[in-house]
Amino acid sequence: AVTRGNVAGALRALPEEQRRAVVLAVLGGRTAREVAEIEAVPLGTAKTRIRLGLRRLRAELAGEVDGG
Repeated sequence: AVTRGNVAGALRALPEEQRRAVVLAVLGGRTAREVAEIEAVPLGTAKTRIRLGLRRLRAELAGEVDGG
């Protein structure tokens, strides 16, 4: 089972920019446009950071759940 500690550890493993984007979007409920404004980056960059961050987070958590 995925625990809060697993998620926190997986978040810490992300690059800083991706971590901030994921936290703002998922935990903060911000849109990609809002993340772009907060981070002062183009919208496409914010979307990419969110997408890559979530992909890495899922992979990290899947590895932990699968025993990896």
